[in-house]
Amino acid sequence: MDELDDKDILGEDVSASQDSGAGEQHKTIHLSGMYESWFLDYASYVILERAVPDIKDGLKPVQRRILHAMKNLDDGRYNKVANIIGHTMQFHPHGDASIGDALVQLGQKELLIDMQGNWGNSLTGDRAAAPRYIEARLSKFANEVVFNPKTTEWKSSYDGRNKEPVALPVKFPLLLA
Repeated sequence: MDELDDKDILGEDVSASQDSGAGEQHKTIHLSGMYESWFLDYASYVILERAVPDIKDGLKPVQRRILHAMKNLDDGRYNKVANIIGHTMQFHPHGDASIGDALVQLGQKELLIDMQGNWGNSLTGDRAAAPRYIEARLSKFANEVVFNPKTTEWKSSYDGRNKEPVALPVKFPLLLA
């Protein structure tokens, strides 16, 4: 038997009680505290796991996944950014827009990515052309400094179908770049 106590119509102190049927065991859940806790857990996850670069390699997860996908595609030729985004989605579950934006930001730094086409300008606010019109490949610097498959620690991707690096074994502190 379920009971719901409403102390406030706005839900400030709403609690639910459950009777399990075996004895008189009750579980009280304060909904306002539950949602606050869930929000804080999610916000902490976003800040610590997605928004702040890892100290080991200086990269955010989306940036690391982009570089890993570009390394898999690397044959020395330029690839359409739309193709790079598609390959990165094997490792990154958060959609193509976030991947495209992160790829453009990496490219505009002109360190790890060799670009071709209109990549916009972060100083003037000009946006990059659509992903189907611009191309990219790993720079010589990135190939020399960022990758070493012998010392890379791997983990399963979000769906378990692929392997992605936990951190890239960079030879140069990218947090300073």
